[in-house]
Amino acid sequence: MVGTLQRPNMRYALLRADNVIYQIKVGNYIGQNFGIVTRIDENEVAIKEVVQDAAGEWVERATTLQLQESKR
Repeated sequence: MVGTLQRPNMRYALLRADNVIYQIKVGNYIGQNFGIVTRIDENEVAIKEVVQDAAGEWVERATTLQLQESKR
């Protein structure tokens, strides 16, 4: 996560992958584990993913993407 944008009644997160910037909002799908964006704050994006556990069962897992500090 490299930043956020705010519009009336809508917040977007800016994500960088392979030097491309993507604009996402709550409800968008993301990642390889069937992730869905559930919340966007100024410093993080909350994601709910569906992954297989050690027994092979499909379970939901919550994870976050944190705002990355500038490397300047």
